[in-house]
Amino acid sequence: DDAGDTSKYAASLSGPLSEQLLVKLYGASDRRAADADDINDSGRPGTPYRKNTSANGELTWLINDNHDLSLNLDTSRRNHDDFVLRRDAAALTHHGYYSFGDSQVSLQFDEARNLDGTIRGQKNPNKANTWTAQGHINLPIGDSRLSLGGEWKQEELEDAANLSGAPGSATYGQDPTTEVETQAAFVEYEMPIFDSLSLTLGNRFDHHENFGGHNSPRAYLVWHSTDHLSFKGGWAKAFRAPTLLQNSDNWGSVSCGSATDGCYIVGSSELEPEISTSRELAMLLSYDSWDASLTVFRNDLKDMIDIDSRTRDPVVAPTYPNFVGFLPDGRPIFAYQNIDKVRTQGVEASLNMQLGSTLRAQFNYSYLDAENLSAGALRDMTYKPEHSANATLDWNATERLALNVSARYTGTQYISVSTSGNTAKEAYTIYDMGGRYRIGEGLTLGAGVLNLFDEQIENDDWSDFNEDRRQIYASVEYQF
Repeated sequence: DDAGDTSKYAASLSGPLSEQLLVKLYGASDRRAADADDINDSGRPGTPYRKNTSANGELTWLINDNHDLSLNLDTSRRNHDDFVLRRDAAALTHHGYYSFGDSQVSLQFDEARNLDGTIRGQKNPNKANTWTAQGHINLPIGDSRLSLGGEWKQEELEDAANLSGAPGSATYGQDPTTEVETQAAFVEYEMPIFDSLSLTLGNRFDHHENFGGHNSPRAYLVWHSTDHLSFKGGWAKAFRAPTLLQNSDNWGSVSCGSATDGCYIVGSSELEPEISTSRELAMLLSYDSWDASLTVFRNDLKDMIDIDSRTRDPVVAPTYPNFVGFLPDGRPIFAYQNIDKVRTQGVEASLNMQLGSTLRAQFNYSYLDAENLSAGALRDMTYKPEHSANATLDWNATERLALNVSARYTGTQYISVSTSGNTAKEAYTIYDMGGRYRIGEGLTLGAGVLNLFDEQIENDDWSDFNEDRRQIYASVEYQF
């Protein structure tokens, strides 16, 4: 009862305006009241008030059998604890269908405006603009397929409050803007080797204004050994550059849970881009009433971009590798850093079963081993539980009534890792149940309980989060 009530309304409409014009419209609004002040025994605040509204429209012109043109407009307003974010976007997309293949070309614009900033009691608006042009063409070559494409992107940010440098620094307030331009080109070739074996080869070349060119090759094999058994395996490299904020020496923001007695985080022009190398091997079984899969994977990440290493404790702060110094008011400052080597590896398994004509069960399980290998010493990673699992049971009780129950298990995980010791969150399981009843042709009623047994997972640390306690919901949907 102490948790804020939540409501959501949504509507959509789609269809032809004429033989050549198609329209899609969508709108939604959701609201959550703030949690009570004393919702947590730990004294940490609960979820604050929020209200989100959004609208989307798309008009498609079927020019002829070979060409169509779509215009998409999107707008949203998000109010989280009286901090308002506005987003407006537009995209113009052309599809072409030719005797030699098909193509897609699009132009996109996106503007996000933070109308209030990030500090209560202050007005520190900021604005981010992104322009994107991209396109690709697919070319069938016998039984093979060749895809070619490219992308150009320009990102700009104006933030007089957070792009002013650290308070008290020599460059404070000098340049409140930053921008970056990137280009990319990619190629992919899919070809059959035998009737049951196919190979996909590809490469993406990214050119970043600050980091130059990077190739990201990939290769993937699929083997259908029988009608029921398949194997998949692949290798890929990937490149991810720091964001505008992460890469700017002038960017800074309050953190550690408070704008007055927390800590301060800043960007860094010394950051390197992340480079990952991933490998996976999967086995898939498929029969009429059930299917299963088992996947083994490993990902080696070089120069992972990180800001988890931070604390409000001024005594412990200097022991962190990304500690920069102190603000004039004594708050410690931490910079985004590269973690030299990170390895994640593990196993994922899933099983889907049709139990008779009305009952279906789904299970999945993940084992994850995530380690920071920097400086030759193993260190744990935050928010990387070793074990996690989900189970769902769906029952079509009648032609009109459908019921479901699900369980979500999250294993023990660390919420902070430092030289002074690790802080762990214990394992927990959340159960949900619900149902839907169809009345007539288009009306459906729904109801259910989330966190059925009221498992209480509280925020005991500034960097942690709460799991919502028991919630009861009801819904109504009408289709026509």
